[in-house]
Amino acid sequence: MKTNLNWQKLATICLLIVTMGACNQDNTSVNPDIDNVTAEDNQAIVDETEAVFTYNEDLFGGFSGAREAATTGADSTGVGMRPLKKDNCATITRTQANGVITVVVDYGASKECDGRKVGGKMTIQMPLRPAANTSGLLTQTITYENFQRGPRTITGKHSVNLVVENGKLVTKESFTETSITTENGKTILFNSTKTRKTDTKGTPLNVSDDEIVITGFTTATGSDGKTFSSTITKSIIVKVACKSTSGGFPVAGTIEIVRPDKPKSIVDYGDGACDRTYTVTTNGVTETKTRK
Repeated sequence: MKTNLNWQKLATICLLIVTMGACNQDNTSVNPDIDNVTAEDNQAIVDETEAVFTYNEDLFGGFSGAREAATTGADSTGVGMRPLKKDNCATITRTQANGVITVVVDYGASKECDGRKVGGKMTIQMPLRPAANTSGLLTQTITYENFQRGPRTITGKHSVNLVVENGKLVTKESFTETSITTENGKTILFNSTKTRKTDTKGTPLNVSDDEIVITGFTTATGSDGKTFSSTITKSIIVKVACKSTSGGFPVAGTIEIVRPDKPKSIVDYGDGACDRTYTVTTNGVTETKTRK
């Protein structure tokens, strides 16, 4: 009987050890709820707003002419009437009427072209000459109609206003009533404001070492129907020198994402390396992500 009792005690102890081990394993494997959906939606907004701004800038050969206008007194014709960049996939037209320049980039129906999905239309309007009482060097109003240059489409309104502050070119832009349709057909709705300042790194004639310093705020309804907001808490840095390798992806800066029913998350783009890697931290738990 004593032997049987010992075996029973041993079995009970083993069961307790296994049970405790299992409980401990479960506790350590349960991470705080990192809201990957919202983090991905926010990154999609960052990606698309940067992509359409960059395309717009490249279309006119860059907005650096506005910097010249700040010192020479030139008007927006220097930008609006420049030769437009060619796009093998789109029909691009420019018209001028009643003092307004209108540029239309039209891809037509969604299709594959030059290795990517394209479709829809972008319309840019700007005054031929700024009004006498204008506060900026150049103002553009842009509309997107299912505009697509990759896996996602964007529809909405975008304004770009170039001004000079303390002798430096500053771009103030906003997106209103804008939507992004994701790769899986979900919809992100958002409004966003951004301010861009060009840091010439002390070499105003050498654009290749320029850094774009971005601040701003976004409110959105994510692809899961939940609302969130995101604020740039440490200026986002985009290096011109990185565009050939990382496509203009941010190389530094942080964004705080707040959703009413979730812990806040911090997105960190790193220390300046030309890569497409960033981290998302929620409740002290950090995930490293790489954008394709």
